[in-house]
Amino acid sequence: MKFYARNNSSYAGEFTTEQRHFFVLEPPLPPEPYPDMDAIRRSLEPKPAALTQLAEREARSDADLGRSMIGARTTDEQAKPAPMPKGALTSVETATSAKYLLHFNDHRPPHAIQFALERDLMTLFAISMQNERLIMTASAKIVGARYDFTLRFEAAMPQHNCYSLCVETSWADAAATHHDYYRKTAGSWFEHWTRDLQPAEPPDADGAPERYQAICLASMNAEVHLDSIPALQQAIVATMKRGGRFTTSSKEGDTNLRWSGDRFVRTDVGDYPGTVVYASEAEFLDMLRKYYDWETSKNVYPEKVSELVAWKLILRLMRG
Repeated sequence: MKFYARNNSSYAGEFTTEQRHFFVLEPPLPPEPYPDMDAIRRSLEPKPAALTQLAEREARSDADLGRSMIGARTTDEQAKPAPMPKGALTSVETATSAKYLLHFNDHRPPHAIQFALERDLMTLFAISMQNERLIMTASAKIVGARYDFTLRFEAAMPQHNCYSLCVETSWADAAATHHDYYRKTAGSWFEHWTRDLQPAEPPDADGAPERYQAICLASMNAEVHLDSIPALQQAIVATMKRGGRFTTSSKEGDTNLRWSGDRFVRTDVGDYPGTVVYASEAEFLDMLRKYYDWETSKNVYPEKVSELVAWKLILRLMRG
């Protein structure tokens, strides 16, 4: 069978067999488009001189370049972090020690900041009133170096609270071969711990004394009821039933511990995927304590924290 194009008003072509039977192909192909007279007229117009074209092109290029430079400058200004307020951060570094002091503002009460730091450090703070100021202190070994932390509630303003966080570390007792490592990483650790804090100038006034005292009282009593292991366990269970969960990530994958309707469930994703359903609350709590045994004592190694401290740190690890 052969095809012959026959573009006319009746049909577009025909197929013809060896027996001379043919079949027409309908509908016909569309007609050729009408000529574009405007394009034809423009093609007949005299062309501008080459130098004129070059000047116009360069003028457009300069304008485009200017706009792009303005846009790039605006983008850079938006991406550039805000400058550190004067007096917000002071630091003293020596060959074997470092001390950092950061002033910052925050709308959260002191105990909320305390809990966030405890989650990062896996270390509990001791809270006390000193010279009419709320002070929280803690110590931890971070990769072999001892760090001392002091969180101070400086003042209560109408719309925010003023704080300072002092971090001191020394590696004088470490082997001399490790000194360079500790010196280089001290600042990075401090930046990590303060990554979510908003630096600010130190307050120049006491703010609202009555509000300050009320906030102090609330923070000192925030967890006074969690004074036993059963109380901490029940706080964890109750929060999980309201949507709280535990999530950890590693190079092997992710682990998620949650309450699913009427039971506790562990889900692992990654190299070793799987799902475990716990038959009882007691079984789940036993697994939870073992699962976070290393995490809760890593900063006191080779020692172990007490059971009460371990359960309070596990409570810190839970996400709402």
